[in-house]
Parts: sequence; structure tokens; C-alpha cells
Amino acid sequence: MAVERKVYVLYTGGTFGMKKDDTGRLAPQGLDGIKDFLIAHTILYERNPGESEEEVRKRIITPDGLITLYHQLADDDPRTKDKQYKILYKLDTLPKPIDSSSLVPDDWGTMAERIQLNMEKFDGFVIIHGTDTMAFTASALSFILRDLHKPVIVTGAQMPIFHPRTDGLDNFVGSMLMAGYFSDRKVLHKVMLYCLNKLYQGNRVVKVDCDSFGVFDSPDVYPLASLESTIKLITSVIEHKKVEPVVSCSVKRTFTLKKKPEVRILRFFPGVTESYVQGVLDGADGVVLETFGSGNVPEVDWLKNLLTEADKRGVLMLNCSQVYRGTVLPIYAASKILTDAHVIPGYDITPEAAMTKLIWVLKSDLDHLRRQQILEHSVCGESRAPAMWLKTEPGL
Repeated sequence: MAVERKVYVLYTGGTFGMKKDDTGRLAPQGLDGIKDFLIAHTILYERNPGESEEEVRKRIITPDGLITLYHQLADDDPRTKDKQYKILYKLDTLPKPIDSSSLVPDDWGTMAERIQLNMEKFDGFVIIHGTDTMAFTASALSFILRDLHKPVIVTGAQMPIFHPRTDGLDNFVGSMLMAGYFSDRKVLHKVMLYCLNKLYQGNRVVKVDCDSFGVFDSPDVYPLASLESTIKLITSVIEHKKVEPVVSCSVKRTFTLKKKPEVRILRFFPGVTESYVQGVLDGADGVVLETFGSGNVPEVDWLKNLLTEADKRGVLMLNCSQVYRGTVLPIYAASKILTDAHVIPGYDITPEAAMTKLIWVLKSDLDHLRRQQILEHSVCGESRAPAMWLKTEPGL
């Protein structure tokens, strides 16, 4: 008897499912057109000699609407030599698919809730998403859905699946392969991002190219898997300094506060002015500081005063390097201003992960001290900061 696994696919929008509208611009389509296309594409590979299209359709779609994934993919997993595997998937959608540039933090909570509601019914999860803010979503979900025991993969496309040169089908097939056949691999029990034959840790990814199919890269850690002519899982572990786990910090999996925190980015540049920095800090709940090199800023009194005043107001400040590959370390005198103002070093955290982590802690029902403690540590491998283990409250 075949080993059956199920994958839940959530379509949120993005180029993957877009077609040109009356003005000639790409716009998100509904789920029905995407579902019909994927079924038709599956029939091309599943049709036996002498079998009609309608007969194949009845065979690959279950009475409750689940679709059978291409059987040939089983050949890519060496374990299927001894067992037969059957992967079924369900396509679902957000009420209104969007271009990911219109995404807001509440959408992350909606995606997380969909996954949580289906956690016991499915073995793996795939989220179809636009590439513009995909790194933000993958990072945000890694914090909300931490301590996962199943794979969650975010993927998308640079060209729609309806275009002959699309990269979307390859990204979809690769994501489904890892979320289905490889769903029992513990190294993949986390939020990840799949693009151009590479499976990355979701909170370690940045978008580096909008003109090619190689959209994303992971500056400081290797991909989790490479899907070329053979599939290779990379099991390298991020090293952390040892600390005692903080077990008394209880955090729910979804956003618990309705308040929309004011989180901003303060990027430093030569000649940055006092009025500019003050404008970013005033009224902020949290600020990501994108600093020079290893976390350095100009050594000027007005900056020290502004940061100190922001700290007194309870503004959470997280320091990350604006360098593509680098680590924030307090080794230069130019970083003392930040230390004195309790700006938290982010180590090698990406700006996307820093921003979403700030939003996450500010939308969680925690006091200021607990929020600072979480920002000082790595809670799900987002950086090489000392590790912290959080106790998760049950339910949503």
C-alpha cells in the first residue's frame, strides 16, 4: 500500500498566478484558473497510452478535491525504491490575492492562522507568494510558527505560470517535492523559501535580483537543500553561544495585540543629519538601525542624545549591518554610542528578519524587558546571537 502524504497549498497572489489585464499590466488572478492550469499540466505527465483526458482527471483528483502530485517525482527520493509514495495536495487561497508589494503585517497573521488550522490534517505546507516581500513573509512566519514539526515553504515566480518561459512551475514542483516526499526530515521542519533549485532557511534570505530567476540568496548560511540532477540536503548547523534557556517566557504563535506598532528603518549614510534621525526616532515603537560595517555610526553628540532619549521613551532599537555579508560586533569606539543607548546588536541578522522580529515582539503581549531579551537572542536561527528557547502557549 502506498505511503500517502498531504500538502496544503495557500495561494496569496504574486506574479506566479498573474495575467495581463485590459491595460496590459500583470494583475493577480483567482484560484480557479491556476488550479485548472496545474491539473492540465499534471495530465500531460500522468496520462497513460489509450487513456482519455477525462479518465486521467478522475484518477488524479480525489472525491474531496485533492490533486495528485506528479508520480514521476517519487524517483527523485531514493527511499521510494522500497516504498510507494503518493502525494496529494489541496489548493486554497486568501479571500483576495494581492501583489506582494501591498502586503501588510496582519497578512502574516492570516497566513499563520491558515497553517495552524490545517496543521493536523497535512504533512507539509507551501505558500505561493510574490517575490518582492517574500523574504519579509518567510522571516515573519518563522517567528510566529516557531518550533514547527512540519515543513512550511514559501515560493513564487518571476514570470507567471501561464508564460512559456515561466520559472513558476519549477519552483512549485520543487517546493511540493520537499514539502511532500521529504516532509519527515527534521532538518526541514521550519519555515523555508524555495527559489531556482535551492531551498533556504526563510529568515536568512534577502532578495538580490529582480531581473533573473535567481532572485534570492542567503548571505551568511548555506541553503538547506540543492535540487539539481540529484537532490542534496545540507545539514550544517548554525553555531550559537551556549546560554541557559529562558523557559518562563510564554509567547503565543500568532499576534496577540491588535495595535499596529510603528516600526521604522534608520539607514546611516555619510552626512546623515540630526533632523533626519530625529524624524525617524520620534513616534517610533521600534527601529532597525542599518549601520556601517560591523555596526558603527558617526561619533557625534547629537546622535548620542537622540538615541539616549529614544531609549528612555522605550523605543526598541536593533542594530544590523547594511553590508550584504557581515556581523554587528561592538569592537570599534564608533559603536559605543549605540551600547550606551541600549541599542541591541543583531549579529548577522538580515534587515528583513530584523524588521519582522521587531514587529513580532511588539505585537506580542510581553513587557519591555522580555522584548529586549528576545531581541538579544536568536529564537529560531535568524542570527548567530546566543540562542533562546521560548515556551509556546497552546492554541492560536
